[in-house]
Amino acid sequence: MKIYISGIDTDVGKTYLSARICKELGFDYFKLIQAGMPKDSEVVAQFSSKTKIFKEGVFLQTPASPHKGRILENLSYKAFDIQIPQSEKLIIELAGGLFSPLDDEKTMIDYMSAFKHPAILVTKDYLGSINHTLLSIEALKQRDIKILALILKTQDTFSKDFISKYAKIPIIEFDDKVCENLSKILENLS
Repeated sequence: MKIYISGIDTDVGKTYLSARICKELGFDYFKLIQAGMPKDSEVVAQFSSKTKIFKEGVFLQTPASPHKGRILENLSYKAFDIQIPQSEKLIIELAGGLFSPLDDEKTMIDYMSAFKHPAILVTKDYLGSINHTLLSIEALKQRDIKILALILKTQDTFSKDFISKYAKIPIIEFDDKVCENLSKILENLS
């Protein structure tokens, strides 16, 4: 099973969730594109020393949107040339949000559409996050990308309740039981 970890924005917790899933559920790890340091794979390795970590698909030194970083670093690659490693259980962590550029023409969601695997969407609570979360869910649904769960970092039950009623997808709180609850969803896929 290969699973995309995507977020509604940058810095919503994709890497920490990826690390927890790798450690607690025995998944391997792959970062599609790394922009800047420290490498997310290093964070995952700190959490789980037994996790098999594949070399990132593209590495950019510039901590910026990949389409900008590749120009500043004079690096040439095409989004769809990035190969997903072979693994029976693989977390594929994306960069930024769904419409973050991957190269000059394609975005993260374009890649997900071309290489279909289910996704886990990570969100956190801030003013505007309900809108960003629901737009991301709709974009995934329109592209027929299966959403396994929404991982929500919030203490605000108003946000959680509204998103839950509107989106009608499994919502898991980003707490100590996140992997235990996610494991139940994954068991139902087998």
